[in-house]
Amino acid sequence: MMRKKLLIFHPYLATYRIDLYNKLAEDFDVKVLLTGHPDEIAGLGFDLNKVNEQAHFDYEYYHKGKYVGRHLISDIYIKVIREFRPDIIFAHEYGVNTIWAILLKRLYHYKLYITCDDSLQMAQSYSFSRKFLRNFVVCGIDGMFVVSTKTRDFLKSLYGKDTFLYFPIIQDDRILVKRIQNCEEAVSVYKERYDIKDKKIILYVGRFAQVKNLPLLLNAFSMIDKKDVRLVMVGDGPMRDDIERIISDLELNGKVILTGALYGDDLYAWYRIADYFVLPSSFEPFGAVVNEALVSGCFSIVSNSAGSHTLIDEGKNGYVFESDNVNDLKKKMSLALERQKKKDIKCLMTKNFSDFYKDLLEYIK
Repeated sequence: MMRKKLLIFHPYLATYRIDLYNKLAEDFDVKVLLTGHPDEIAGLGFDLNKVNEQAHFDYEYYHKGKYVGRHLISDIYIKVIREFRPDIIFAHEYGVNTIWAILLKRLYHYKLYITCDDSLQMAQSYSFSRKFLRNFVVCGIDGMFVVSTKTRDFLKSLYGKDTFLYFPIIQDDRILVKRIQNCEEAVSVYKERYDIKDKKIILYVGRFAQVKNLPLLLNAFSMIDKKDVRLVMVGDGPMRDDIERIISDLELNGKVILTGALYGDDLYAWYRIADYFVLPSSFEPFGAVVNEALVSGCFSIVSNSAGSHTLIDEGKNGYVFESDNVNDLKKKMSLALERQKKKDIKCLMTKNFSDFYKDLLEYIK
Protein backbone atom coordinates (compact mmCIF):
# COMPACT_ATOMS: atom_id res chain seq x y z
CA MET A 1 0.00 0.00 0.00
CA MET A 2 1.46 3.36 -1.06
CA ARG A 3 1.94 5.93 1.66
CA LYS A 4 0.20 9.27 1.34
CA LYS A 5 2.32 12.23 0.32
CA LEU A 6 2.62 15.10 2.77
CA LEU A 7 4.03 18.47 1.68
CA ILE A 8 5.05 20.96 4.39
CA PHE A 9 5.74 24.65 3.90
CA HIS A 10 7.75 26.36 6.65
CA PRO A 11 10.42 29.09 6.94
CA TYR A 12 13.17 26.76 8.29
CA LEU A 13 13.73 23.56 10.24
CA ALA A 14 13.55 24.32 13.94
CA THR A 15 14.44 22.45 17.12
CA TYR A 16 10.81 22.61 18.19
CA ARG A 17 9.43 21.05 14.97
CA ILE A 18 12.10 18.55 13.85
CA ASP A 19 10.72 15.76 16.08
CA LEU A 20 7.24 16.22 14.61
CA TYR A 21 8.49 16.17 11.02
CA ASN A 22 10.57 13.05 11.67
CA LYS A 23 7.58 11.34 13.23
CA LEU A 24 5.39 12.29 10.27
CA ALA A 25 8.04 10.81 7.97
CA GLU A 26 7.41 7.43 9.59
CA ASP A 27 3.78 7.54 8.43
CA PHE A 28 3.91 9.64 5.24
CA ASP A 29 6.13 10.36 2.27
CA VAL A 30 7.25 13.79 3.49
CA LYS A 31 8.72 16.71 1.56
CA VAL A 32 9.48 20.02 3.28
CA LEU A 33 9.97 23.31 1.42
CA LEU A 34 11.71 25.98 3.50
CA THR A 35 11.46 29.57 2.31
CA GLY A 36 12.50 31.73 5.27
CA HIS A 37 14.29 35.00 4.58
CA PRO A 38 18.09 34.50 4.69
CA ASP A 39 18.44 37.36 7.20
CA GLU A 40 15.87 35.74 9.50
CA ILE A 41 17.63 32.39 9.25
CA ALA A 42 21.02 34.00 9.96
CA GLY A 43 19.63 35.44 13.21
CA LEU A 44 18.19 32.23 14.63
CA GLY A 45 19.06 31.45 18.22
CA PHE A 46 20.19 27.89 17.54
CA ASP A 47 22.59 25.95 15.33
CA LEU A 48 20.53 25.36 12.18
CA ASN A 49 23.08 22.97 10.66
CA LYS A 50 22.74 20.63 13.63
CA VAL A 51 18.95 20.67 13.28
CA ASN A 52 19.21 19.98 9.53
CA GLU A 53 21.41 16.96 10.28
CA GLN A 54 18.58 15.43 12.34
CA ALA A 55 16.13 15.40 9.41
CA HIS A 56 14.93 11.97 8.23
CA PHE A 57 12.93 13.35 5.30
CA ASP A 58 13.40 15.22 2.04
CA TYR A 59 13.77 18.97 2.53
CA GLU A 60 14.89 21.96 0.46
CA TYR A 61 15.77 25.54 1.32
CA TYR A 62 14.65 27.88 -1.47
CA HIS A 63 15.30 31.63 -1.64
CA LYS A 64 14.92 32.60 -5.31
CA GLY A 65 12.34 35.30 -5.86
CA LYS A 66 11.36 38.53 -4.10
CA TYR A 67 10.79 38.88 -0.38
CA VAL A 68 8.08 41.12 0.99
CA GLY A 69 8.88 41.21 4.68
CA ARG A 70 9.48 37.57 5.58
CA HIS A 71 7.30 36.22 2.75
CA LEU A 72 8.82 34.84 -0.45
CA ILE A 73 7.01 35.81 -3.64
CA SER A 74 7.78 32.99 -6.06
CA ASP A 75 6.23 30.37 -8.31
CA ILE A 76 8.07 27.63 -6.37
CA TYR A 77 4.86 26.81 -4.49
CA ILE A 78 3.09 26.02 -7.76
CA LYS A 79 6.01 23.97 -9.07
CA VAL A 80 6.44 21.83 -5.97
CA ILE A 81 2.70 21.11 -5.72
CA ARG A 82 2.51 20.20 -9.41
CA GLU A 83 5.58 17.94 -9.26
CA PHE A 84 5.09 16.32 -5.84
CA ARG A 85 1.29 15.88 -6.13
CA PRO A 86 0.65 15.79 -2.37
CA ASP A 87 -2.36 14.19 -0.72
CA ILE A 88 -2.01 16.58 2.22
CA ILE A 89 -0.38 19.99 2.66
CA PHE A 90 0.65 21.65 5.91
CA ALA A 91 1.06 25.35 5.09
CA HIS A 92 2.36 27.98 7.50
CA GLU A 93 0.34 30.85 8.93
CA TYR A 94 -1.41 33.25 6.51
CA GLY A 95 1.51 33.70 4.12
CA VAL A 96 1.99 33.39 0.38
CA ASN A 97 2.47 29.62 0.69
CA THR A 98 -1.00 29.30 2.20
CA ILE A 99 -2.65 31.50 -0.43
CA TRP A 100 -1.19 29.44 -3.28
CA ALA A 101 -2.17 26.20 -1.55
CA ILE A 102 -5.77 27.42 -1.27
CA LEU A 103 -5.91 28.57 -4.91
CA LEU A 104 -4.57 25.24 -6.23
CA LYS A 105 -6.57 22.98 -3.88
CA ARG A 106 -9.43 22.19 -6.25
CA LEU A 107 -7.10 21.54 -9.16
CA TYR A 108 -4.83 19.06 -7.35
CA HIS A 109 -7.34 17.59 -4.86
CA TYR A 110 -5.42 17.57 -1.57
CA LYS A 111 -6.39 18.27 2.01
CA LEU A 112 -5.00 21.51 3.37
CA TYR A 113 -4.13 22.37 6.96
CA ILE A 114 -2.21 25.36 8.28
CA THR A 115 -0.14 25.95 11.39
CA CYS A 116 -0.90 29.10 13.38
CA ASP A 117 1.35 30.09 16.29
CA ASP A 118 -0.86 32.92 17.61
CA SER A 119 -1.41 33.36 21.31
CA LEU A 120 -4.92 34.43 22.37
CA GLN A 121 -3.62 37.98 22.77
CA MET A 122 -2.49 38.00 19.13
CA ALA A 123 -5.60 36.29 17.74
CA GLN A 124 -7.87 38.83 19.37
CA SER A 125 -5.96 41.91 18.23
CA TYR A 126 -5.91 41.49 14.43
CA SER A 127 -6.14 44.53 12.18
CA PHE A 128 -9.05 44.78 9.74
CA SER A 129 -6.92 43.58 6.81
CA ARG A 130 -5.53 40.63 8.80
CA LYS A 131 -9.03 39.64 9.93
CA PHE A 132 -10.10 39.68 6.27
CA LEU A 133 -7.16 37.45 5.36
CA ARG A 134 -7.92 35.06 8.21
CA ASN A 135 -11.55 34.82 7.12
CA PHE A 136 -10.44 33.97 3.58
CA VAL A 137 -7.99 31.33 4.80
CA VAL A 138 -10.38 29.66 7.25
CA CYS A 139 -12.94 29.27 4.47
CA GLY A 140 -10.38 27.64 2.18
CA ILE A 141 -8.69 25.09 4.44
CA ASP A 142 -9.64 21.77 6.01
CA GLY A 143 -8.25 22.63 9.42
CA MET A 144 -5.80 24.59 11.52
CA PHE A 145 -3.20 23.58 14.13
CA VAL A 146 -3.03 26.10 16.96
CA VAL A 147 -0.59 26.24 19.87
CA SER A 148 -2.95 27.44 22.60
CA THR A 149 -6.18 25.96 23.96
CA LYS A 150 -7.47 29.49 24.48
CA THR A 151 -6.74 30.42 20.86
CA ARG A 152 -8.50 27.22 19.74
CA ASP A 153 -11.58 28.02 21.80
CA PHE A 154 -11.64 31.63 20.56
CA LEU A 155 -11.50 30.57 16.89
CA LYS A 156 -14.11 27.86 17.40
CA SER A 157 -16.45 30.45 18.86
CA LEU A 158 -15.62 33.04 16.20
CA TYR A 159 -16.19 30.76 13.20
CA GLY A 160 -18.62 28.20 14.60
CA LYS A 161 -16.39 25.39 13.36
CA ASP A 162 -14.72 22.47 15.10
CA THR A 163 -11.75 22.42 12.71
CA PHE A 164 -9.08 23.79 15.06
CA LEU A 165 -6.70 21.31 16.68
CA TYR A 166 -4.60 22.13 19.72
CA PHE A 167 -1.05 21.00 18.96
CA PRO A 168 1.49 23.02 20.98
CA ILE A 169 5.10 23.63 19.96
CA ILE A 170 6.69 20.67 21.70
CA GLN A 171 9.53 18.22 21.26
CA ASP A 172 9.34 14.44 21.65
CA ASP A 173 9.83 14.07 25.40
CA ARG A 174 11.51 10.66 25.04
CA ILE A 175 14.20 12.11 22.76
CA LEU A 176 14.63 15.33 24.75
CA VAL A 177 15.03 13.50 28.08
CA LYS A 178 17.90 11.48 26.59
CA ARG A 179 19.61 14.66 25.40
CA ILE A 180 19.28 16.23 28.84
CA GLN A 181 20.58 13.08 30.55
CA ASN A 182 23.63 12.90 28.28
CA CYS A 183 25.28 16.12 29.49
CA GLU A 184 26.86 14.99 32.75
CA GLU A 185 30.22 16.58 31.96
CA ALA A 186 28.75 20.06 31.47
CA VAL A 187 26.62 19.64 34.61
CA SER A 188 29.70 18.89 36.70
CA VAL A 189 31.60 21.82 35.22
CA TYR A 190 28.80 24.29 35.95
CA LYS A 191 28.26 23.13 39.53
CA GLU A 192 31.92 23.58 40.31
CA ARG A 193 32.43 26.81 38.35
CA TYR A 194 29.47 28.61 39.94
CA ASP A 195 29.54 26.85 43.34
CA ILE A 196 25.86 25.85 43.12
CA LYS A 197 25.91 22.20 44.18
CA ASP A 198 23.47 22.72 47.08
CA LYS A 199 21.63 25.75 45.73
CA LYS A 200 18.07 25.98 44.46
CA ILE A 201 18.25 27.12 40.84
CA ILE A 202 15.68 29.27 39.05
CA LEU A 203 16.31 29.28 35.30
CA TYR A 204 15.46 31.68 32.48
CA VAL A 205 16.32 30.84 28.85
CA GLY A 206 15.79 33.32 26.02
CA ARG A 207 16.75 36.58 24.41
CA PHE A 208 17.61 39.66 26.44
CA ALA A 209 14.95 41.77 24.74
CA GLN A 210 12.25 44.16 25.93
CA VAL A 211 9.32 41.79 25.29
CA LYS A 212 10.92 39.20 27.58
CA ASN A 213 10.17 41.43 30.59
CA LEU A 214 13.47 40.68 32.34
CA PRO A 215 13.49 43.80 34.59
CA LEU A 216 10.23 42.46 36.09
CA LEU A 217 11.89 39.09 36.72
CA LEU A 218 14.89 40.70 38.43
CA ASN A 219 12.72 42.97 40.56
CA ALA A 220 10.56 40.02 41.66
CA PHE A 221 13.67 37.98 42.41
CA SER A 222 15.07 40.82 44.54
CA MET A 223 11.91 40.67 46.70
CA ILE A 224 12.06 36.96 47.63
CA ASP A 225 14.09 35.08 50.22
CA LYS A 226 17.25 34.34 48.24
CA LYS A 227 19.11 32.26 50.81
CA ASP A 228 20.63 29.30 48.94
CA VAL A 229 18.84 30.40 45.72
CA ARG A 230 20.41 31.46 42.44
CA LEU A 231 18.81 32.90 39.31
CA VAL A 232 20.50 31.66 36.14
CA MET A 233 19.81 33.64 32.96
CA VAL A 234 20.84 31.91 29.75
CA GLY A 235 20.85 34.15 26.69
CA ASP A 236 22.02 37.41 25.24
CA GLY A 237 20.66 40.36 23.30
CA PRO A 238 20.25 44.12 23.08
CA MET A 239 19.33 44.52 26.77
CA ARG A 240 22.47 42.84 28.13
CA ASP A 241 23.98 46.09 29.45
CA ASP A 242 20.63 47.10 31.00
CA ILE A 243 20.33 43.74 32.72
CA GLU A 244 23.82 44.03 34.19
CA ARG A 245 23.00 47.53 35.47
CA ILE A 246 19.73 46.37 37.09
CA ILE A 247 21.54 43.47 38.78
CA SER A 248 24.02 45.95 40.24
CA ASP A 249 21.34 48.47 41.28
CA LEU A 250 19.32 45.75 43.05
CA GLU A 251 22.47 44.41 44.74
CA LEU A 252 22.02 40.98 43.16
CA ASN A 253 25.66 40.43 42.24
CA GLY A 254 26.54 36.88 43.21
CA LYS A 255 22.87 35.88 43.23
CA VAL A 256 22.31 36.10 39.45
CA ILE A 257 24.40 34.14 36.96
CA LEU A 258 24.60 35.37 33.36
CA THR A 259 25.88 32.59 31.09
CA GLY A 260 25.52 34.17 27.66
CA ALA A 261 23.81 32.31 24.80
CA LEU A 262 24.21 28.52 24.99
CA TYR A 263 23.23 25.65 22.71
CA GLY A 264 23.21 21.86 22.69
CA ASP A 265 24.65 20.11 25.76
CA ASP A 266 25.79 23.43 27.23
CA LEU A 267 22.13 24.51 27.38
CA TYR A 268 20.64 21.11 28.29
CA ALA A 269 22.95 20.95 31.30
CA TRP A 270 21.18 23.97 32.82
CA TYR A 271 17.79 22.34 32.28
CA ARG A 272 19.13 19.33 34.16
CA ILE A 273 20.54 21.42 37.01
CA ALA A 274 17.58 23.81 37.41
CA ASP A 275 14.74 23.18 39.84
CA TYR A 276 12.41 25.92 38.61
CA PHE A 277 11.89 27.83 35.38
CA VAL A 278 10.46 31.30 34.70
CA LEU A 279 9.19 32.82 31.44
CA PRO A 280 8.18 36.42 32.28
CA SER A 281 7.39 37.68 28.74
CA SER A 282 4.96 40.55 28.19
CA PHE A 283 4.43 39.26 24.63
CA GLU A 284 5.16 35.71 23.44
CA PRO A 285 3.29 33.81 20.69
CA PHE A 286 4.20 30.54 22.42
CA GLY A 287 7.53 30.02 24.18
CA ALA A 288 8.95 26.57 23.33
CA VAL A 289 11.40 26.82 26.24
CA VAL A 290 8.53 26.04 28.64
CA ASN A 291 8.12 22.61 27.05
CA GLU A 292 11.86 22.01 27.38
CA ALA A 293 11.76 23.04 31.04
CA LEU A 294 8.76 20.85 31.88
CA VAL A 295 10.26 17.82 30.13
CA SER A 296 13.41 18.29 32.21
CA GLY A 297 11.34 18.33 35.41
CA CYS A 298 11.48 22.06 36.17
CA PHE A 299 8.45 23.45 38.01
CA SER A 300 7.60 26.36 35.69
CA ILE A 301 6.23 29.86 36.30
CA VAL A 302 4.85 31.35 33.09
CA SER A 303 3.37 34.72 32.15
CA ASN A 304 -0.25 34.69 31.01
CA SER A 305 0.93 36.67 27.96
CA ALA A 306 2.88 33.64 26.70
CA GLY A 307 0.95 31.11 24.66
CA SER A 308 2.77 28.29 26.44
CA HIS A 309 1.02 29.11 29.72
CA THR A 310 -1.63 26.64 28.52
CA LEU A 311 0.92 23.88 29.23
CA ILE A 312 0.66 24.71 32.94
CA ASP A 313 -1.63 22.74 35.24
CA GLU A 314 -1.86 25.23 38.08
CA GLY A 315 -0.04 24.05 41.18
CA LYS A 316 0.88 20.68 39.70
CA ASN A 317 3.61 21.46 37.19
CA GLY A 318 3.82 25.22 37.64
CA TYR A 319 2.02 28.52 38.10
CA VAL A 320 0.69 31.15 35.72
CA PHE A 321 1.19 34.76 36.81
CA GLU A 322 -0.32 38.03 35.60
CA SER A 323 1.98 39.64 33.06
CA ASP A 324 3.56 42.86 34.35
CA ASN A 325 2.40 42.16 37.92
CA VAL A 326 5.64 42.01 39.91
CA ASN A 327 3.87 41.09 43.14
CA ASP A 328 2.10 38.14 41.51
CA LEU A 329 5.38 36.89 40.06
CA LYS A 330 7.08 37.30 43.45
CA LYS A 331 4.25 35.35 45.10
CA LYS A 332 4.41 32.48 42.57
CA MET A 333 8.20 32.28 42.78
CA SER A 334 8.04 32.16 46.57
CA LEU A 335 5.43 29.39 46.46
CA ALA A 336 7.55 27.42 44.00
CA LEU A 337 10.61 27.72 46.23
CA GLU A 338 8.69 25.99 49.03
CA ARG A 339 8.97 22.84 46.94
CA GLN A 340 11.96 20.56 47.30
CA LYS A 341 14.87 20.63 44.89
CA LYS A 342 14.51 18.45 41.83
CA LYS A 343 16.01 15.01 42.54
CA ASP A 344 15.99 13.64 39.01
CA ILE A 345 14.59 14.22 35.54
CA LYS A 346 10.86 13.56 35.69
CA CYS A 347 8.79 14.95 32.83
CA LEU A 348 6.11 17.35 34.09
CA MET A 349 4.17 17.64 30.82
CA THR A 350 0.55 16.69 31.50
CA LYS A 351 0.26 15.18 28.01
CA ASN A 352 3.19 13.68 26.12
CA PHE A 353 4.28 14.10 22.52
CA SER A 354 3.00 10.65 21.46
CA ASP A 355 -0.53 11.44 22.62
CA PHE A 356 -0.56 14.81 20.86
CA TYR A 357 0.69 13.04 17.71
CA LYS A 358 -2.12 10.47 17.90
CA ASP A 359 -4.59 13.35 18.05
CA LEU A 360 -3.01 14.84 14.93
CA LEU A 361 -3.23 11.60 12.94
CA GLU A 362 -6.87 11.16 13.93
CA TYR A 363 -7.56 14.76 12.94
CA ILE A 364 -6.11 14.57 9.41
CA LYS A 365 -7.08 11.03 8.41
